[in-house]
Amino acid sequence: MSHFYSEQEKGYEFPERGSVSLDSEAGVAKPENAAQYGEASSVSMHSGSSLPARHRLHSGQIDSEYDSHIPSLDYNGHGNVAGQPGRAIFETTRTVGGGSGRGGGGPGDGWPQEPELRDEHRRAPIPRLLLNGLLHFIKVMVITILIILLMAAVGIPVSDNGVPFPGDYTKMGFDWQLDPRSYLTPFNSSFTDFNILLDAHLHTIYSDGALSPQQAIEFSLANGFNAIIVTDHQTVEGSLAAKKYAEENLGDRITVITGMEYTCCRIHMNLIGINETIPVSPPFPSDDELRSVIDKVHSMGGMVIVNHIPWSNTTLLPWDEARLPDHPTREQLLDWGVDGFEIVNQGTFDLRTFQFIQEHSDKLVALTGSDMHYPGPSYSWTTINAPNKSSEAILDEIRNRRTSFLLDASGTRPVQDPPYNPEYFKYAPWGLVGDYFYGYADRNRGQYSFQGTFCHKEIVNVHHRMIGWFFLWLLVAILVIEILYWSFRWLYLFIARKIRSRRSRHV
Repeated sequence: MSHFYSEQEKGYEFPERGSVSLDSEAGVAKPENAAQYGEASSVSMHSGSSLPARHRLHSGQIDSEYDSHIPSLDYNGHGNVAGQPGRAIFETTRTVGGGSGRGGGGPGDGWPQEPELRDEHRRAPIPRLLLNGLLHFIKVMVITILIILLMAAVGIPVSDNGVPFPGDYTKMGFDWQLDPRSYLTPFNSSFTDFNILLDAHLHTIYSDGALSPQQAIEFSLANGFNAIIVTDHQTVEGSLAAKKYAEENLGDRITVITGMEYTCCRIHMNLIGINETIPVSPPFPSDDELRSVIDKVHSMGGMVIVNHIPWSNTTLLPWDEARLPDHPTREQLLDWGVDGFEIVNQGTFDLRTFQFIQEHSDKLVALTGSDMHYPGPSYSWTTINAPNKSSEAILDEIRNRRTSFLLDASGTRPVQDPPYNPEYFKYAPWGLVGDYFYGYADRNRGQYSFQGTFCHKEIVNVHHRMIGWFFLWLLVAILVIEILYWSFRWLYLFIARKIRSRRSRHV
């Protein structure tokens, strides 16, 4: 469809830039003073948007706003121009060499072969935007996963062995004084006369206890004991240090008897009344090896007390076997020559073992122990009526099986926690990170042998479903964050454009 223009319509005046004449046959508007801008330039006019445009020539810039009465010209690709009501949008081209241009010129006519588009409002194609968005999302996911793996690589080792204990037990003091005789009576009602309240099983920092030998003594005094047997795992050194401190500083306020706890994967036994460490190996000793240990203790003038049978025989999962596999029976131990059993350990009263002792009262003695590793409630006191408070007199009463005990199943008060260790807060965040990642798998190692190994075969059960859900929720979290980011960014830019638009209108 052709369109006719008046002479006035064929030339449009551009302020300060000259004018543009319309070549109706070629559908191209040419600036009349194009020469002053350098290279030959042309402006093709066609419709395609109702928005005003800003246009640039090669050597200058033309700003134009058109009123609605000026028709828009549509270039149809064949050298025809069709007029439609609306605003004109300009596409600026410049000469880049010979060849046929839009006006239909031949080679070397000075018209451009390729148009150079300068529309500021032009947007990238949607597929490219989607591709860029996908690449950005993949980059964020990869970086996030690398950070997570780095945190796991640091946190898990720290969680295993790098976090100090939360409590600072070195600063603990025990400023109370309990008297269990004021509210408890011996289990054997006929055993009313006693002068010794004994804790026959406790630990210090010489093995896995939290208190020093001095603190262990102070704690025992505060809870009403006047005699203790220090039995650190695999060594008598802790008991020797405690005995030395008590003799040098406390006189007859408390008696310390030396000993150690023989600890392996089959049995825990207190070897009491000895001043020399007996080597403990292997983790799973044979029956003959255990018998030789018992005989050696007797040859040194000591006694063997079997500890916490209920704890030792507790079933552990996922192995579905005892905490100490292949624990000797009470009958075997009696035959091997042990001197007695621990019938109260912490808050557990071993009634079955107590009855076994009563059945063999001519051969076995019953003792109680706190098995104190960390200061807490006291539950039992072995009662002894000794001619004096020396360790020899107490051991002689035990050897002759003249004991009873006090039992407080609810435990004593007061109980206090240690102050926090400042070093704990420094490393705890990484330890907690490690604990978090450990939550995605069950690592079952079993009972520690106290010889550098474990008593059970390690079983690791990885929770694959939990890991899958973790990455799914991670994906959702990243998507939500990305949506929020781009939404707020778009809102910010939208508000900024509105503000600039209002300011430009006022200007």
